[in-house]
Amino acid sequence: MERYGSFCPIAKAAEILAERWTLLLVRELLLGSRHFNDFRRGVPQMSPTTLSNRLQTLEAAGIVERGDDHREYRPTSACEELRPIIETLGHWGQRWVRSRLTRDELDPGVLMWFIHRHFAPADLPQQRIVVRLEFTDLRRMKCWWLVLEKGHVDLCLDDPGFSVDIYLSTDLLTLTEVFMGDASFAGGLSSGKIIVDGPCSLTRSMPRWFARSKFADTKSAQADQRPARQRSGTVVECLPRTGKALSDARVTRDSAPGPKGAAGQRRENGSLGRS
Repeated sequence: MERYGSFCPIAKAAEILAERWTLLLVRELLLGSRHFNDFRRGVPQMSPTTLSNRLQTLEAAGIVERGDDHREYRPTSACEELRPIIETLGHWGQRWVRSRLTRDELDPGVLMWFIHRHFAPADLPQQRIVVRLEFTDLRRMKCWWLVLEKGHVDLCLDDPGFSVDIYLSTDLLTLTEVFMGDASFAGGLSSGKIIVDGPCSLTRSMPRWFARSKFADTKSAQADQRPARQRSGTVVECLPRTGKALSDARVTRDSAPGPKGAAGQRRENGSLGRS
């Protein structure tokens, strides 16, 4: 752990929390991860050795404590006091940092792990529901099962043996966009990017109860820009954000005297292409 050599409380907190991966482990604790493999699923890019070291650091700092069997990790009151900070960071990241999804951010295992933890129990149907989800553009980790029962959700990569109530097929990018709020579930159904098959009594309400990130409704700061601004002789027209990425911003020069035939400038923000 790197020290700043300062008495400032922010510096002291940063000595513990600013190490790489540490805030993500705090996020996992607050989302319900309790065992070593839970953390591995939530942060799969982290090596087991680094994960073990970071958990030991958090335990020494009083942010996590071990269960009686030493297999379970539990958040302490110090960890719970970090909850509003972690949530504020998430809203800030959604508003100021995220613009579009890149290929290295698309991971079916991470996405499904997040999805299974973000169903709102109050919105779920009362009866047990089994959803079979298929990624049409993947070969590995292609099929998943979600078992929703009594406000609890189990995630399975193998068939759990229950009869399936809803079949859902889509591609990895589309479902990630829906989860993150870049696109809507209803819009995916309308466009044909999401296909569901099952009783109308269940499928009709899916856009309401299917899992979304708690940051999905946080708007990008770029999307809040006024439709038109005038700066130093340039009119900037900002189009609203779409589900895939920010639309092109068209910049048109004023009709000030200039070389005949001069063209306006245009800058494009491309979105992730589908393969």
